[in-house]
Amino acid sequence: MRNPQAAIVLCLAYIVGLIVTYNPWVRWGLLIAGISLVWLLPRYWKKSPNWQFLLVAIAIAGCASFYLELRIPKLATNDISTYIPATAERGTNQFTIVQGVVASYPRVTRNQNSQFWLDATQLNEIQGEKLRPADVSRTVSGRVYVTVPLQSGTGLQPGVEVSITGTLYLPEANANPGGFSFRNYLAQAGGFAGMRGVQLRVPDESQAQQWSWGKLRARIAAAQVKWLDVPVGPLVTAMVLGSDAVDLPSDLRDRFVRVGLAHALAASGFQVSLILNAILSLTRKRLSVVQQSNVGGIALLIFLGLTGFQPAVVRSVVMGMAVLIGVRTQRKIDPLGSLFIAGTLLLIIDPLWIWDIGFELSFLATLGLIVTVEPLQQKLDWLPPTIADLITVPLAATIWTLPIQLYVFKVFPLYSLPANILTSPLISIISIGGTIGALIGAIIPIAGSAVSWLLYVPTQLLIWIVELFNYLPGTSFAVGQIGIWQLAALYGIILGVWAVPRWQQEWRVPALVGVLLVLIPLAIWKTTEFQITALAGKDRQILVIQDRGQTILINSGNESMTRFVVLPFLQQQAINRIDRAIDSNLDLSALNSWQTLAQTMPIQKFYRIGGTIDNTGTIQFEPLLLGKTHTFDRLEITTIKTNPVIFQITIPEVNQKWLFIGNDTGDLTQSAIDLEQLTPASTLFWSGGRLTALSISKIKPQVAIAATTNPDPETVKLLEKNQVRVYYTGRDGAIQWTPSGLFKPYLEGER
Repeated sequence: MRNPQAAIVLCLAYIVGLIVTYNPWVRWGLLIAGISLVWLLPRYWKKSPNWQFLLVAIAIAGCASFYLELRIPKLATNDISTYIPATAERGTNQFTIVQGVVASYPRVTRNQNSQFWLDATQLNEIQGEKLRPADVSRTVSGRVYVTVPLQSGTGLQPGVEVSITGTLYLPEANANPGGFSFRNYLAQAGGFAGMRGVQLRVPDESQAQQWSWGKLRARIAAAQVKWLDVPVGPLVTAMVLGSDAVDLPSDLRDRFVRVGLAHALAASGFQVSLILNAILSLTRKRLSVVQQSNVGGIALLIFLGLTGFQPAVVRSVVMGMAVLIGVRTQRKIDPLGSLFIAGTLLLIIDPLWIWDIGFELSFLATLGLIVTVEPLQQKLDWLPPTIADLITVPLAATIWTLPIQLYVFKVFPLYSLPANILTSPLISIISIGGTIGALIGAIIPIAGSAVSWLLYVPTQLLIWIVELFNYLPGTSFAVGQIGIWQLAALYGIILGVWAVPRWQQEWRVPALVGVLLVLIPLAIWKTTEFQITALAGKDRQILVIQDRGQTILINSGNESMTRFVVLPFLQQQAINRIDRAIDSNLDLSALNSWQTLAQTMPIQKFYRIGGTIDNTGTIQFEPLLLGKTHTFDRLEITTIKTNPVIFQITIPEVNQKWLFIGNDTGDLTQSAIDLEQLTPASTLFWSGGRLTALSISKIKPQVAIAATTNPDPETVKLLEKNQVRVYYTGRDGAIQWTPSGLFKPYLEGER
C-alpha cells in the first residue's frame, strides 16, 4: 500500500470511529468485525495490507470513538440550567437578570427577534421591581441561547459584557416524530438553557470594539444592499459569505432549499476556488511562488474571518492552504489525500463537527467532485465540454450527498439536477461579481455598491428560476425516514461503483439496486400503513390519520406549528399529499397555517366543522354538517356539536371509535341534551379542559388523550378513577395508535 493510500485509510478509520458513536452496539460490533478482518483479509486477499497496519487502523477508530465522547459538552455543577427548575417554582413568569459575555454575532430569527449565544457569569432573581436578597445572587457558568427584541441585539459583538432581563427556560425534547430537537441542538453547541430577554443593557458602552469581522461583514452587506435592495442584496452577500453571515429572508432561503440549491447559499469550496484561481492568475507573472502563496494564504484567512469560521468553510480553506503549499514547494498535491487529511485534522480539533450537516455535505460534495466528475465526463464525451461540465459537476456532487440528504431531511428534491444545471452559470457570475463587489465595498462602500448593482439582472433571474421550480408540482418528494442500514447500503453501492472497475461498466445495475433499496420498503409501508397520530402542539389538537396511502389531517395549528411540527411529521411519514384537511376551529392563524401547508404539498379537499364558512379567500371549505355522518374510505366522521366542536371518528373495520372534544368544554355541563348527544367511544381526545363525571360516564373511554401539558386535575382524577389510561401530549409527546390496539407515546423513552 502506497503512503497516500495508507494515509487515506487511517483518516477514514478515524472518521468511521467518530460516526459509530451514535450507537454503542454498532461500535462494539465494528470492533469485533475489524479484528476478524485482520485475520481473514490476508488469507483471502493477496494485496491486503499487513495485519500490523490493520490493527493500527482499528486502534485509531477505537480511540476516535472514545475521544468524541470525551469532547461532548458536559453539564457543570454550577451551570445556569441547574437553577432553572427552582426559579420556575417561584412563578411561571419569574424574571431573572443574567450577566455574561456575548459569544456570537446576533442573527435574526423567523419571529424577527435577535438571537445570540451568551456565556453566563451571574444570575439574579427579581421580585417586583427590586432584586431579591443576596442569597439568590449566584455565580454561574454555561452557554445560554438568548433571544431579545430585534433592536436590542443590533450592533452587539462577541466579547461584550451585557446584562439581560427576561425568563430562563429549559429546552424541550422533540415531542413529535420527524421534528427538530431543540434540546439536542443546544447540547451539541454546549448549551443547556435558553432565555427570552425583554431588556438588554450594556453596562460599559466603551466595550464596543473599534474593528471586528462582524463590522466589516456588516459594511459589505450594507454596500451590496444599498443599490440592490432586499432580497437581491442579501442574496448576493449570502452567495459570497454564506447565509450564516447575513440575515437572508427566511422565505427566500426556504425556496432555495426546496429545489436543492441550498449549497448556493453556503460559503464553501466554490468561493475558495474562485479566490485562489483569481489570485494565482493575477500574480503568476508578477510575484514569486513564495509571494503568491503568501498572498493567497492571507486572502483565504480574510475570507474565513468574513464567513464566521463555519465548519464547511474551514474545511475548504484548509484544502486551499494545501494547494498553496503545493504551489510553494512546486509539488503536485493529491486532492483526495488533501481532502481526507484536511477533514481529519478539523475533526481532531472539534470531533463534534462530524454531526454538522454543513460539514458533512461539504466534505461529501468535494469527494464527489474529486472522484466522480472525470468518469462522468467520459460518459458524456459526446456533448460539448461546456454543456458536459454543467451536467457532471452538480451530478457528481448530488450522487455523493443524496443518501445523507435523504436520511437527514427525508425528502428528495425532484428538480435538483435541472435546477442546478440551469442556475450554475448564474451562480458563477453572481459569486465572482459579488466577491469583487465585497472586496471593493469593504474599502470604498459606494464603489462596492456600484459594482454589486451590475448583478441585479442575473440575481433577479436566479430568483425567478428558483420561484419557477417552487411552483412546479412535487418540488420535494418525501421518502420518509430511511433506516441506518439503507444509508450504509447506499454508500456501500457508491463506494463499490467508484472502486470496482466492473461496477463502473455496469453502473446501471447498482444504481437500480440503490433506488429499489429506498422505494421497496417505502411501497410496502404505504400499502399496509394504518395509524392515527395525535401530534404534540402548544395546546392545539392535531390528528393525522393514515390509511394505506390516504391521509386525513384534522387541524394544522398555527403557522409555526405547521413548519416545525406538522410538515416534519408528514415528511417523516413519506406523505406527499393530504387527501382531506379538516379544520375545527378556523381563525386567522389557522388559515395562515393551511396556506403555508398548501404551498408545500397539495391538499385535495378542505372541510370545516362548525362556524361560518367564508370562501372568499384562496382556500375553499366544505361543511361537515351537524348530525350527518361523512364517509372517508374506511373512516366515518360524525359531527355531534359545533360549540364546542364535538365529532366522532369511527373505524368499523376494527371497531374503534374516537371522540374529539374541542376547546370550550364548559358547555357540557349546561344542558342535559348535550350529554344525551354523547356516545361511548374507546378513545377520548380532548383539549384538556374540565369534563364532568356524568359526561365521562356517557363516553366510557378506555384511553384519554389531553392536547396540553396541564390538563384539568379534577378531570384527570375522574378518568383515572374510572380506570382510563390518560396521556398528555405536552408530557408524553405525540401519541400513535395502530389497529393492534397499541398506544405509543413518543417521549416514553425520554421519561
